[in-house]
Amino acid sequence: MPTDPRDPLAAFDDAVFGRVARESGIEAARLRRVAAAHQRGVRSLPGVDDIVYEWRRTLPSDPLAERRDEAYFLAVDPTVWTEFLDALDATDEEGDALRAVHREQFAASLGADAVPEDGGDEGRRAVPLVLTRP
Repeated sequence: MPTDPRDPLAAFDDAVFGRVARESGIEAARLRRVAAAHQRGVRSLPGVDDIVYEWRRTLPSDPLAERRDEAYFLAVDPTVWTEFLDALDATDEEGDALRAVHREQFAASLGADAVPEDGGDEGRRAVPLVLTRP
């Protein structure tokens, strides 16, 4: 895992990128670029801490699974991912691989049993999201 907290990928393990790249057929370097662009995009919004605070305050279900010095581990509604992927202008394959990176890192960090299977209001599926804290 990168150690520079300013690194947008500091919360992610290299092994996760390698595994998802092999499984998805997307080059690991491309996957890292998409993931870094996603993290920088969140930082350019109100900021990582602010957006998590707002989600916790306004969403029907608290999305926070765990907060660590290096990252927030969240279980969000799929619509959150839709908005992020639209902003990234990622291909469907890149979007699927990016979500897989987040799911795999969530499991690697918190344990496979912690990965959300479904939940949220109206039985909607919760999707893992890892946000690196700057």
